[in-house]
Amino acid sequence: MKNKKTTMIAVIALIVVMAAAGLLYMKFKPGTTEGSKEITVKVSALDKGEEVFTYQTDAQYLGEVLEANELIEGEKGQYGMFITAVNNVKADDSKQQWWCITKDGEQVNTSADQTPIQDGEQYELTLTEGY
Repeated sequence: MKNKKTTMIAVIALIVVMAAAGLLYMKFKPGTTEGSKEITVKVSALDKGEEVFTYQTDAQYLGEVLEANELIEGEKGQYGMFITAVNNVKADDSKQQWWCITKDGEQVNTSADQTPIQDGEQYELTLTEGY
């Protein structure tokens, strides 16, 4: 009986902690901004050099802008869009290459289609080798 009571208390505590975490996430998650924005995207493809693109957009997410301007190709997955090519440069799986998204020099922890954008932000898409 005592083990059952302890298990029940642990389950209730876990549910309370998960609910609190969900509420905190909803309160502090990055928001989107409506209206016109200008963003800059710098593309670095290993030995192919760098190119900078500036976009005026009403989109709320980075992926929308990049897809609308045909800068990226990718695959939709359970965690959002996985970028496979940028500016016609494809990542080579056999070399463990992948496209890293950074914002103002810091890695973004969301996929492009889940990354909210604000006016004046700068993003970098860098072809990276090694997992």
